[in-house]
Amino acid sequence: MRPHETHPGEIRVRAAVDFGDKVPVQVYNDIAQEIHLCCGHSRLKSHRLARGWSPQDAVDRLIEVAASEGLPARGVEVRALRRWESGGHADADYQDRLARLYETGPVQLGFATDYTPPSGGDRTNRRDALRGAARLGAAALIAPGLLATAEQEARELTRRSEETDLGPSSLAHLQRVITDYGLHYARYSADELWEAALGDRRHVSTLLQHRTTLKQRRELYVAAAWLSLVLAWAAGDRGQVRASLAFAADARHHADEADHPEAVAWAWDVEATTWLYNDQPDEALRAAQHGVAVAPAGTAAQTRLTGQVARAHARLGHAGPASEMLTVLRGHAERHAAHATGLFSADAARVWSVAATSCLWLGDAGQARDFALQAMDVYEQDPSMSPTRRAITALDLGTASAQLGDPEQAVIHGLDALATPRHAAAIVTRCFSLHSMLERNFPGAAVVGRFRQSVAELSGG
Repeated sequence: MRPHETHPGEIRVRAAVDFGDKVPVQVYNDIAQEIHLCCGHSRLKSHRLARGWSPQDAVDRLIEVAASEGLPARGVEVRALRRWESGGHADADYQDRLARLYETGPVQLGFATDYTPPSGGDRTNRRDALRGAARLGAAALIAPGLLATAEQEARELTRRSEETDLGPSSLAHLQRVITDYGLHYARYSADELWEAALGDRRHVSTLLQHRTTLKQRRELYVAAAWLSLVLAWAAGDRGQVRASLAFAADARHHADEADHPEAVAWAWDVEATTWLYNDQPDEALRAAQHGVAVAPAGTAAQTRLTGQVARAHARLGHAGPASEMLTVLRGHAERHAAHATGLFSADAARVWSVAATSCLWLGDAGQARDFALQAMDVYEQDPSMSPTRRAITALDLGTASAQLGDPEQAVIHGLDALATPRHAAAIVTRCFSLHSMLERNFPGAAVVGRFRQSVAELSGG
């Protein structure tokens, strides 16, 4: 890819920016066409890239679509999809299934040709014309009259590789901005973060259209990844599930292109959280396991993703695997401080909080309460440092208390969680869950009425 060409990820992220959770099918089709024209990918591959899917994602969804539409079961492998995306032949049945998956037709997927003449009858192939222009430009570059000697040519090529429109302050400013988001994420509301980070992410997209050195371009890709991670978390806090997943996929793509495994791992972490809090633990487990596989050893990302695997197993009722991962996770806690600042951090308090949630899902309310109390002891030392995680821990304490037959303590912890200055979507969902449990287990209790009123105010009722 040449420095000035648009990357598929840059095109795709505009859809998430403009449409959030509800990207129309026609917009996906338009994005696929733009990727095909600007980046040279096959039409079939462009449709996958437009949605931000990996080959495995596309294969999984292809099988799901076939099952949901009552088609006969028929397996497909990733290598088959890659072969078709590279121009290989897919039989009529698979063409039909792919068309159903992408909600389009065989012409748009590159399996057939539309011979309808364009307006004015001009059937010039735009990409052939561009390729011809590129060949002419290359020929001019090495023409004997332009560069007399091999030495002059080498110097000219070196000079061109050093041309850039970016000053050192541009990248330094981006690094400061990203550091601020990471360290002070909890100080801002989700809406403030969304607006600010979205503007910075768009700025990076603009910079990627300029002349850059290879090193600068890699740094911009890494910056794009971190900013999309911030946007993925902000979208999740705002309850925008599809936007959160879209920005997580964008972050993962840019980090992978820049060969930055830690950022790739963090992208899997936010995706796992998004799936888990939207009651899709099987998807959360898949994402977390992908993340653990790439997270550099000893990093905060590795610890966080180990916790994600434990929680997902617990939510699915896999007692054995969940217990094994919790044992590993407690070992990770020993190498971290009791409390660490920042969005991209791990600490012992978070380990205990994750263990509390997992034990609740495994049906061990007593153990869950003990872990949650350990975490709360740390969070109480500075409640402003991790308000969202503290609130979720309070809700775990409330749920454990309710399960242990103590509605008064359950309400005390629930009201404590409601007092948080950051009402992330996960907190709201867990508050409703605790409220339902209290109403079900302690109908008519006066103390439950207090919590009912607070939850009603939270929902605007």
